[in-house]
Amino acid sequence: MEEKRNAYFTENERKVNVVLIRLGVLAVLIGPIAAIATMTNDYKALQYIDDIVISVGAVLVFGLAFFLYRFNRESPIVKYVLMIGLHLGVCYAGTKYEINMYMLYALVPALSCLYFSRWFTIRIGEVCYCMMLISLGLRATIEAENASKLKDGVTLSSFEWFGMYGFRMTIEFIVMFIVFFLLVRKIEETIVSTLAKNKQMRRMQKQLIAGFANFMESKDENTGFHIRRTADYAKMIADELVRSGYHKDELTPKAIDNLVIAAPLHDAGKVYIPDSILQKKGELTPEEYEIIKSHTTEGGRLIEMNLSNLTDRELYTAIKDVALCHHEWWNGSGYPHGYKGESIPLLARIVAAADTLDALLSQRSYKPSMDIDQVMQVFREEKGTHFEPCIAIAVLNLQSEIKRYVERESIKMSSMTGGETEELS
Repeated sequence: MEEKRNAYFTENERKVNVVLIRLGVLAVLIGPIAAIATMTNDYKALQYIDDIVISVGAVLVFGLAFFLYRFNRESPIVKYVLMIGLHLGVCYAGTKYEINMYMLYALVPALSCLYFSRWFTIRIGEVCYCMMLISLGLRATIEAENASKLKDGVTLSSFEWFGMYGFRMTIEFIVMFIVFFLLVRKIEETIVSTLAKNKQMRRMQKQLIAGFANFMESKDENTGFHIRRTADYAKMIADELVRSGYHKDELTPKAIDNLVIAAPLHDAGKVYIPDSILQKKGELTPEEYEIIKSHTTEGGRLIEMNLSNLTDRELYTAIKDVALCHHEWWNGSGYPHGYKGESIPLLARIVAAADTLDALLSQRSYKPSMDIDQVMQVFREEKGTHFEPCIAIAVLNLQSEIKRYVERESIKMSSMTGGETEELS
């Protein structure tokens, strides 16, 4: 549960950071706008040096946040730079004579609620309160120098002004902060509860799909452990793509999880293929091969009929795409639709490689198995034709890992079947 919770909140944090960084572009315009207002004598509280300070400060803060985000999107420092930088701007304006700041001091604590973290909101609230007191202290000195007076004409010293306004602002800040804290606590608890329910529902869906996949497996005597190995290979390839920097935005942890669930159902449509063709020992005739090819469209139709009510629409799409498109080729010469390049869903492109990998490494009644070096040569030759280049490269990079996996699987299968099983090479 903690892993899923962290994944959700980390993704939300990235999204909030992106929005605030983009809004930072508008913050850079505050300085020039204030300068124009100063020129027209409509806004005398700021001087031209203040306009420069505001503009430079905005560029530094949001520029640093953007740099840190590009360097590491999951860095926790980004949100602190954004929040504290923004509050610095508020406090700087609060030190200026004739600029009255009240509710604006609570702006940053309010924005911190967007991260859905009570701990972060508390930390930001503490920092913002201390910065507000410093701002009020500087303002008190300015007010004293400008001989600020009460209605009865009594002049306030800087200490008296700070005591009066500091106390009032503290009360207002505490009240507002309590409201924000209770709000973010309720949101955080609701999200955690929802994630727990979603995880339970997803577990039930996975069990249903696993049972469905096991039924598919019993249809074809050649599949054996094929569907599980295909899922394992697909996971290995996806992880290698992410490590190598390919498709990082698409291959999120959830997408890879969906891939592992979907891969075992890639041949679901074979339930509609006659046993006489599916279990034929010799080579298929052209007519029989056309019937075999129909398992892709039949698989898509089967998934649509039986799994279209899945609440997780991303998972449903992944399963359908894999069943329908795992025989499409990168150069467009595959079937059933002849899709080309990135028009083929990414998860289907990965399963195409995983499916081929296991088929080449496995012995069938109609063919011998290949050794790992021969299989790697096939992927070298078919890079850019059958397989997307980066996927073929990922498989080649995994050669040693695949070899170890095959050795483990051979031992496991032999112990489970008493030595009578399909041979892996």
